[in-house]
Amino acid sequence: MGIMKDTKTRRIIRHALLAILAIMSISLSWLIWTNPARYGGSRHIANEKVQSNQVKRDMSDVILPTQIIYTNHDKQQLVNNSKKNLPKMIVAKVSKWRLESSTRVSRGNKERFMDYATMDRSVMLKYPSNITTQIFNGVYDQKLNSNYEISQVVINLDKRNEFFLLNDKTYDVYQIKVSRQNLKNLRQLVQGNDQVYAVKETVMNHRLINDYYKAPAVPYNSFLINEESSSVFTANLLTNTDAESIDTKKTKDGVVYVTNDNTKRLLVRNNGQVTFNNASGDGGGDGLNNNIEKSFLQMKQLGVQADTNVRYFDFQLAKRQAEFRDYVAGFPIFNEDGLGTIKVARQSNELTTSFSIYNLQVPVPSKGGTKQLPTTEEVLNQLSYQGINPKDIKDIEIGYQWAGKVAANTTVELEPTWYVNYRGEWTAYQNLAS
Repeated sequence: MGIMKDTKTRRIIRHALLAILAIMSISLSWLIWTNPARYGGSRHIANEKVQSNQVKRDMSDVILPTQIIYTNHDKQQLVNNSKKNLPKMIVAKVSKWRLESSTRVSRGNKERFMDYATMDRSVMLKYPSNITTQIFNGVYDQKLNSNYEISQVVINLDKRNEFFLLNDKTYDVYQIKVSRQNLKNLRQLVQGNDQVYAVKETVMNHRLINDYYKAPAVPYNSFLINEESSSVFTANLLTNTDAESIDTKKTKDGVVYVTNDNTKRLLVRNNGQVTFNNASGDGGGDGLNNNIEKSFLQMKQLGVQADTNVRYFDFQLAKRQAEFRDYVAGFPIFNEDGLGTIKVARQSNELTTSFSIYNLQVPVPSKGGTKQLPTTEEVLNQLSYQGINPKDIKDIEIGYQWAGKVAANTTVELEPTWYVNYRGEWTAYQNLAS
């Protein structure tokens, strides 16, 4: 009887030890895969590209107008819908129309430009930075045979063929001949939305801005933070047709991955910021259209799960840099560490892409309610009082501040505040006015 008990006990112990060893083996394999720099100098990365929501997206999901301005008689309103993607819905309606020809009706005249921008009974689709007619064609499924830049689209809600493309840099206005218009559907979309702000469109340093002449009450927003595995973008960015040997190295800044021919380098910093350098060619690109298109394709290649609110935000000619940024309720999100932002710069034969392993994944209920902000005039007066030259202010906009420590599966509360593009850099106004 004692022998039987002893044998049974040994069998139980042996099975438990085997289970522990199996768990340790799995854990060690996981650690080697997720952090190879600790366990060796090089490894092979599978050549299969990792698919994600971002990879499946096209330009009509990202290069969208970010704000909708509804002009009704002498009143202008910034309108948004918390339950629907209003800009995308309007673009989808316009995409069913046929835009047939383009005629310039004004050039270099600020007053005439403003007449079109504030046209009675109209809707304006505003872009945060210029696009081209070629990009416009791709997003709106059109075939306009023209080549110029666009900053706003203005559509008369009552009269057919009153369709205009504007450029606030040059004050150019183009009228488009349209067929198959359904204005009734468009009127229904711009009316009855649940987020409405009284504004007045005005020009500041060749930029059409929203002048909030009444103190706007802007809601707080909260999101769950997602952390992307480094295996996603290392597979998508560091491999070609065949599997390549990738050297990895742990540094004080983070983990560095370098291809064996030294043409591609990827640094994953400890704070979650990622920089990818590609010196294998095709870095340069002439013209706004070419740069936006190539930068968008590079953003798709990352394979990271960008949420559905990422938008084309800016293009800086001096750097040949396109910037894509997260938006909430028509307002851009800003973070001092670059979270919620993807930048693609093309210089000579090198391409540099900056992004983060962290992104906003799921909106969650916010406890913050709304925050009443000062008017545009009050902000500009305060900046002027602090010695800020108005000529150095390229743009001014309400945005959301993403602050605090970041970790996966935690929530972040986005706080609304004013942001100023001062000497080419976006900064919270309180940092300039202090």
